[in-house]
Formats: sequence, C-alpha cells, structure tokens
Amino acid sequence: MPPEPELRWIDAGEPEIRADVCQVQSTREEAALLFGTRDREGAMQARLLRRVVINPLLAKQLAAGLARIVRGHDAQLANATPAGNLRSAPTDEDAPAAARPLLARVRELGTGFGFERSFKMSAGRLQDDRLILGVRSKLTDAASLAGVCRHIGMPEAQIERFEQALPEANTVGFGFEGDEHGGVYKVYLEFWDKLWQRLLRAPRDLSPELLFLGFKWQARDAARATVARYTCHPLLPVEDIRRRLEALYEARSDSPSLQATLDMLSLAAGRVRGDSFVYVEAEEEGNPRKSFDLNLYKARLRVDELQPVLSAVAQIHAIPAQTLVQATARAAGRPFGHLSGGLGRDGRDFLTVYYELEGL
Repeated sequence: MPPEPELRWIDAGEPEIRADVCQVQSTREEAALLFGTRDREGAMQARLLRRVVINPLLAKQLAAGLARIVRGHDAQLANATPAGNLRSAPTDEDAPAAARPLLARVRELGTGFGFERSFKMSAGRLQDDRLILGVRSKLTDAASLAGVCRHIGMPEAQIERFEQALPEANTVGFGFEGDEHGGVYKVYLEFWDKLWQRLLRAPRDLSPELLFLGFKWQARDAARATVARYTCHPLLPVEDIRRRLEALYEARSDSPSLQATLDMLSLAAGRVRGDSFVYVEAEEEGNPRKSFDLNLYKARLRVDELQPVLSAVAQIHAIPAQTLVQATARAAGRPFGHLSGGLGRDGRDFLTVYYELEGL
C-alpha cells in the first residue's frame, strides 16, 4: 500500500491561542475539546478560548497522535541527565586503574548502573582518568548507597548531608578524578524527577532549581572537602543559553572553553532544531569556581565529531596534539553526552567532555 501523502496546511493567518487548561466532553456522536485560561491562579474557573468539535474517528486519531508525542517527550526527559544506560556492562579495562575499586564496589550493589567517562582540558594539561557511575537511588536501599560513600572515604559531615537529601534524589553518581595527589572522589545527588514534576504541575514556572548536589574530597586527605550546588535553568531556548554562557564568563569572552562550547551548542542545535537543552550553572562552597554543565545527549553526536573544536582548544592550551589524539581515540565512536566548563577552583579556564560507554 503506498504511503499516505503528507497533509499540507493552507495558513490564512489564523490567530494562535495559548491555553493552560483543557477539557474533553463527549456524546455518542461527537467529542468536544475545550481550551481556555484560568481566570485566577488556583481558582476552579476558566475563560473559554476555543471549542473544537470532532467525530469519534478523528478523536481516535488525535488520541494516537498525542500518545506518540507524550511517549517521545517522556523519552527525552528520561534522557535528559547523565545517568547513563543502566544495562551497560563495563569491564575493568574501561575504567582508570585508580577507579577500579570504586567500580567493584558499585557492582556489589547488585543493580544496573550507567558508566560515563570524561576528559578535562586546561592550560598545558589533559586529564582523562575520570569516570562517573550512575545508580538509580530508588532501586537501591539507602544504607547500601551510604555504605559506598563510607567505603571511598566520604567525610562524615558530608555523609550526613547526603543521607538527608537522598530521599528526594532519583540518581546517585559515584565519581573519581585522578590527579598527582591521589585523586578526588565525587558523589552527586540528582533531583531531576523533582524538577520534572514541578514543570508538569506548573509549566509556566521556569524559575531555576537545584538539580545536583555534589560532594567532593581528596582521596588522601578527606579534610579537603567541598560541596557544589548545580542549579538548572529549565527549558531555556538555545539563544538564551548562549546569553547565559557569555554572562557567566563576564569579561573573559576570549576564553577557549566559551568559544568551544558555543561551537558545540551550534552543532547540536543543528541536529535538534527548535529544541532546548538542559543547562546548569555550578558554584562550590569556599572557592571561586564558576562553571556550567550543558547536556547535549539529544543531539546524538559522537565524540569524534567534536575533533575540530577540541583541536582548537588543545592548541590554545598548549596541550600536545598526541595527548589529545590518545584521549579522543579512546572515546572516538562513543556517544557524546554533556560538557562542562568555565573557571575552576583555581580560577583557570577548563573544558570537560563527557561520553557514554553505551548511549541511553
């Protein structure tokens, strides 16, 4: 059977309506769709803007079309944060050697987890012994999750804050970043479900909200600990994301990480037109860090597609070309997930590229 020809609409300039309340009424012969706006916030009274009457066959087509859109929307929301594919099966060789004890401890939880690697570029340096293991907190008991935190030396004061905030979290990320001082452990609580439910209840409320709480400490000196707050600015159009990025860097508009991020954002926006991306800004207690995280999973890019942009950053930061080649070769065909950048706790420019072992 030949495919049904695509319907072409003749737009005579019909005015657009934006409703925030709807209702379906029906009889045996027809269904009526009522669209309107609330008269007062919270009042059980609405001003009718449009009544559309359709027959049962058209109602079925409408229901199927809406169900398809909602499924796609839910899939995008589930793919909005970097928890990773819970069915990924990393080997020890996939993880940096210093992070393999953490990988073993998370495996012992007996639940699926996401696996995410990254490399960080800064002046004269590229660090790629980094990973995050994402565990769905609702699938694991709180005592076991706190047990992993204790096993990797999380300070007791941070464990107390972790346990207080855990009931509202939907994902726990266990991270490690190697350095010359024995490395840094990181534990992230993600509150995506809380934000999502707020947006469903009040679609017009686009105020910023905490999305991640990050606990970080030196592996050899847990007293050197800090807490980072990651605030999401939900549903920002791409142009607004660009403006926030430029404001975040203030007078440092020539920053290599800013230009690289703008280039990657343009590349991703070209793949997912008319969409938004999850944009987060981060601050850490007790140091001047000012940075962002930009989630570009929906664009379905691969790390090797970023090579021209990353090469430009490496050249500015005086990172040897071979060092970048080695890092990107390991990640080349992997799904690119998100990136962070800005000014680190040392006040210096940085850019971090995160990628998945397996895409969501």
